[in-house]
Amino acid sequence: MEKLLHSLIYLAMIAIMAGCGNDEPDPAPAPVPDPVSRTILVYMVADNNLSTDWDCDKDDLDEMVMAASTTGFNGGRLIVYYGRFLTENGETLPPRLLEVTAGGLKELKSYSDDRAVYSVDPSRMSEVMADMKSFAPADDYGLVMWSHANGWLGPVNPDDNRYRSFGDDRGHHITLPTLYDTLKDERFSFIYFDCCLMGNVETVWELRSLAPVIIASPTELGIEGMPYDENLECLFAKTPLATEAAANTMNWYESRNRPCQMTVIQTSGLERLARTTRDILATVTSYPEDVTSMQRYVIPGERCWSYDMDDYMALLAGEESALLAEWRDALAGTVIYCATTTLGIGNLRMERYCGLGVHAPRNASELTYRGYDTLAWWRDVASTCPAYKD
Repeated sequence: MEKLLHSLIYLAMIAIMAGCGNDEPDPAPAPVPDPVSRTILVYMVADNNLSTDWDCDKDDLDEMVMAASTTGFNGGRLIVYYGRFLTENGETLPPRLLEVTAGGLKELKSYSDDRAVYSVDPSRMSEVMADMKSFAPADDYGLVMWSHANGWLGPVNPDDNRYRSFGDDRGHHITLPTLYDTLKDERFSFIYFDCCLMGNVETVWELRSLAPVIIASPTELGIEGMPYDENLECLFAKTPLATEAAANTMNWYESRNRPCQMTVIQTSGLERLARTTRDILATVTSYPEDVTSMQRYVIPGERCWSYDMDDYMALLAGEESALLAEWRDALAGTVIYCATTTLGIGNLRMERYCGLGVHAPRNASELTYRGYDTLAWWRDVASTCPAYKD
């Protein structure tokens, strides 16, 4: 009986000790950062020749740190998704989420080192957007898109997963419609395209709900891109100084005798611009006989898929048309800043420049060229033209 009593006491003690072990408190959750006035994300798709040949990524990161140490970010935070695989001291560093501070770059997160996952994958972009809000919550957000770009162009082959609109991650890109689908639930105080050829009506129409202003170049942009040390103070202002940022970029290139074209689009004006464009297109019953005299936004020697939009509307409507006058008034409410040097890259002579590019189909095959008929601009505006009907 005594042995049984001792056994029962022993078992009870084990049970009590096990129960005490389960009573250990769980680790305290990481504190949620207090929101700041604005977080800007630079989405840097850098695994391409901008980095490997010219070190543009490192130069721009240095400019960002310089801005943090000199002008600061007005109470905001600057986050960079650095989409480049690096090898340093024998160690491979996969894409990372960095915060730019006056003391340098602080790593917030490292992403999968599976090289089959590209920085232009919608899943990766969505993950980064969520991480930005988790690590640096803010009252509002700004977005800078850093990489190569080709405006609205889709893949040559619809089955090819190497898209052509934005980004170059080891030859992979994302189409304009897919970019919109990926970001459609996001809202930014501005989008700055630090890349080529995104200042066309097809691009800004597709993305118009994402931000009140879009800053871009409608032509090719020099590899140095945006001068971050000069522009970040503008972009962190209480109300982002979009036109000042575009002007700073223009001044940076002009002071070095380099070609540049910049534009700032107020997206609230695009609905009227689309309506007045439809009014002009409604009068067009046949394809224009000749568009080669129009102002190109694509360098000579390449197939041109983006022309000066004012030049195109004037060709379709006639210079004395009341429809053109109304369209130009709508343009003035949409393009709130545009500037150009005399020449563009590739000795592209800029004789006319309204700040907004547009595709000018010359025959039926150009309605489907590089996915043009998959764009919102085609669906909402261009497809209403009688000349384009079957």
